[in-house]
Amino acid sequence: MYKIEWDKETGGVLLSSKVSKETLGISPRPVWFEELDLLGLDKLGYVYPQSEAPLMWAVNKQYFYRGDLVFQAKGANLYDSATITIMPGFGNLELIPIDVKKMIERNRDIMFLLESEAIEFIRETFFIYSTASKKFNEIKANQLDFEAIAASIEQKQKRKMAIVKEECDSFDVMPLDIAEQQGKQRLLATKIDVFLASFSGGKDSQVVLDLCTRALPPSVFEVIYSDTGYELPSSLDLYEDVKRHYSALYPGLKFSTARNHASVLSYWDKIGTPSDTHRWCCSVMKTAPLYRSLKVQGTNKQAKVLTFDGVRAEESARRGNYERMGKGVKHSTVVNAHPILYWNTSEIFLYLFSYALPINDAYRLGKSRVGCITCPYSSEWDDMIVSRCYGAELEPFISRIYDWSKQEGVKDLEVYLKERKWKFRASGKFMKISTQVNFKNSPNNFYAQVKSAKLPITAWLPVLGEFTLFNISNEFHGDIKYKNTVYSFEIKGNDTDYTFYIKGIKDLSLISLLKRVIYKAAYCINCESCEVECPTGALSVFPKVNIDLTKCIHCHKCLNFHDRGCIVANSISMTTETNIKAKAGIDRYNTFGLHEEWMSEFLLNPTEFWDYNGLGPKQVPSFKNWLKEAEIIDAKLNLTEIGNVLSEIYVDDPNLVWSVVLTNLAKNSFIVNWFLTHIVPGQIFDKNSISENISEEYPVYGKRTVDNAVSALFQLFKYCPTDSAFAIAEEIEGKQYRRKSFEDLSDTALAYSLYRYAENVGYKSFRVSDLKDSKSELGPFVEFGISLSGLEKILRTLNSANNRLLVAELNMGLDHITLREDVNPISILKTLI
Repeated sequence: MYKIEWDKETGGVLLSSKVSKETLGISPRPVWFEELDLLGLDKLGYVYPQSEAPLMWAVNKQYFYRGDLVFQAKGANLYDSATITIMPGFGNLELIPIDVKKMIERNRDIMFLLESEAIEFIRETFFIYSTASKKFNEIKANQLDFEAIAASIEQKQKRKMAIVKEECDSFDVMPLDIAEQQGKQRLLATKIDVFLASFSGGKDSQVVLDLCTRALPPSVFEVIYSDTGYELPSSLDLYEDVKRHYSALYPGLKFSTARNHASVLSYWDKIGTPSDTHRWCCSVMKTAPLYRSLKVQGTNKQAKVLTFDGVRAEESARRGNYERMGKGVKHSTVVNAHPILYWNTSEIFLYLFSYALPINDAYRLGKSRVGCITCPYSSEWDDMIVSRCYGAELEPFISRIYDWSKQEGVKDLEVYLKERKWKFRASGKFMKISTQVNFKNSPNNFYAQVKSAKLPITAWLPVLGEFTLFNISNEFHGDIKYKNTVYSFEIKGNDTDYTFYIKGIKDLSLISLLKRVIYKAAYCINCESCEVECPTGALSVFPKVNIDLTKCIHCHKCLNFHDRGCIVANSISMTTETNIKAKAGIDRYNTFGLHEEWMSEFLLNPTEFWDYNGLGPKQVPSFKNWLKEAEIIDAKLNLTEIGNVLSEIYVDDPNLVWSVVLTNLAKNSFIVNWFLTHIVPGQIFDKNSISENISEEYPVYGKRTVDNAVSALFQLFKYCPTDSAFAIAEEIEGKQYRRKSFEDLSDTALAYSLYRYAENVGYKSFRVSDLKDSKSELGPFVEFGISLSGLEKILRTLNSANNRLLVAELNMGLDHITLREDVNPISILKTLI
C-alpha cells in the first residue's frame, strides 16, 4: 500500500506515501540467521549473531544489508544447495541485527493509518452483515432467498442486479447501476450464520486474525485451521502457539481444526499428484473440510459464512484483480472479505514485529510464502529448504513421485524431480485407470457407455430432477423431469458397467448436466468437495452419497461447481483423453509442416492435385494427414463439406481459410493442440524445451518420435503465411521463439471458432469467462491468443449485424454469449459462397 525505502541507520525499511529515487520496486522480506546458516554464509567469511531479530533483507534471491546488495543466491533445488555470489567489497562482513524497535518507531504513524483502515473495514463489514442477518431473522418478509431472486432476474433481464438494504430494514433487489446511482448499501448475502477468521499458519492470515481480535468481540467470530496433511511442522507448531496466545487473552474465542476424513496420500493414490493445471488438493484437503464442518445447528444445511482472509494483491497477478469483497470465490455459500488486500510484504512483517507476534519458523529459514510441504506452485528454492529442514515429512511425497515416474519409464529421475517437472503432468498421468466414460451423441439422442463406475448412476441422478425408475425384463426404464418436460430413459447393464440412453432430447443444457451426473457417478470417491455447494443440506457425501429428496431443489450447484461436475473426473478423465489423442498420431508428418504453397496449390485445383504436384514422395503422406486433420479431405482423399467451402472462398479470403484450418487443427492435431494449450502468448520457447516437455508428459514415446512431431510444428511456423492466424510464433534470437497473439481475426473466423467450441462443450450458451478458463475445450483465446478487448470488439460487431449469428451481452458486468440453434460451423462458411 505504501512505498518502501531502505533505512541504513536501523538496517530496516521506511514506509512512505511518496515516490522518490530511493523507492524500491519490490517489497523486501526480512532475513534471519537460520537462512544464512542454510546458505552457508558462516563458512564464507560472514560473521553474525544468532539473534531473534533479522539481520538483513532479501528481494527474490538478492540479499541487502543496510541498503547495499551484498550477495546473490542462484540455483538451489531438491538435491542441490544454492550457489552464492558475494558482491565485490562485501566479503567477510560482520552483521549487526536490525534495530527492530527503532524501525517500528519510525514507521509507527503510517502503520497506525494502515491498521486503522483495516480494523475499520472489518468492523464495518461485520456490522453490515450481522445487522442484515438480524433483520433476516426478525422480519418474515426478509426471509426470502434474495440471492436466488437476484440471479433469476439477471438471467431473465440480462442485467446485473444487486441486493440492497432499505431504510425500513427490508431488503430489495434492483439493477446494480441504479443502486450505485442512489447510493444504496449493497449486500452479497442477506444472512450470515458464521463469521470466520481463516488461519493457515502463514504471516498474512496471522495478521488478519490479530486485526479481527482488535476489531471484534471474541464471541462473534471463530478461528478454523485446515490441517491438509501437507502442513509444515512449523505451521502446526505455530497454530498451537497462536491458540494458546489468544485463548489466554480472549477465553471466549473459539478455535477448531478441520480435516478431510482421508489422508492426502490416499487421494494421491486415487487421483494422482496435483499439478499446475489440476490443483485439486486445495479444494479437497483445505476449503471443503473447513466449510463442511460449519453446518446450521441441528441440520445438515451448509452454513452461510463470511470469512476474513489474508489474500493480498501483491502475491499474484490474478489476486491483483480481486475486489475487497467477493462471493462464491471458491464455494457458493461463502463471502470472502480481504482486509489486507493492498498490504505489501514489508508492511506485514512490520505489523508482526510491532505486536511481538510469533512468526512461523519457515520464514526464518528463507521461505517467502508458507504453504504446503510440497506444491506444484512452489519453487525449487522451496524444495531446497523443505528437503533440508523437513526431510522426513517430505519423503513420503517424493518417494511416491519417484516410484510412479520410474514405473512409467521417465529418464533422468533426479533431474525430473529437482526441476519439478512432475508438476507439468496431467494429474492422473501415472494412474492405472479402469473407469471409462464414452458419449455418443446424435441429433436429438443422448447415449453414454460407462465401465467400472464407482457408483450406480441412480446415486446422483436425483440431483438432476424428479424421476421414476422401473424394471422391465432386467432393463431399467424411467422418466425424468427437466424444465417441465419429461424425458424417457433406459439403463442396460449393472451398477458398474452400463449404457444410458435418452431419445428425443433437444435441450443442450440437459445434455451437459447429464454428462456431469454420469461423470460424478463414474468417478466419485466421496472427497466432500461438492457437498459444501448444496444450499439446502440435501446432499451428504461421506461416508456414502445420500440425497434427501425432501430438501433437494435441483439447483445443480453440486453439478456446476467444477468442470465435468467432479474434481476427480476432471483430473483423471482429461488425462485419459489426452493420452488417447496422443496415441492416435503424435508423429504423422515425417518432420514436414503444413506449407502455404501446398495448401494454395491444392485448394485452387483439388481434383487434379494428387496427379500433378511438386511434392516429394515423403511429403505427400504428410500433407494428406495435415489436410485430414484440418477436416478438408476424408480418408478417401475426397473433399469434405468444409473442404468444398474452403476451396470456393480461398481466392477471395485466404486469411479466413487459414483461421478455420487453425481452429480445426487445434482440435484434431496432437502437436498443434499441445502447443496452443501449453504455450501462452508472450511465452518464450525453443525446440528442445517443447520436445522435453512433451516427452515428460508422454514418456511412452521415444525421443525421435517426439522430435519428429516438434520439427513438423516448427516447419508449420516457417512455411505458413505470416499475415494469417498461423503467425503464432516469431523468432526472437538464435533459436528462440515467442508465442504471438493474433488480433486481426475476422468476424466470420471468430463465429466459426465459437460454434466449434459449442460443439465441443455440448451447449450454445456460455460466458466469455468460460472461454478463458477452459483450455481443454479450446476456443478463440487458446487458438488465436486474442486479447479480451479484441474479442469483445468483434463480439459487439457480430451482435449488431443484421443477420446476427449470436447474441453477446457484454454490458453491466455481464459476459454472456448465446449462439443460434439453427446455425452450425459449416453454415457460417456457406453464407460467404
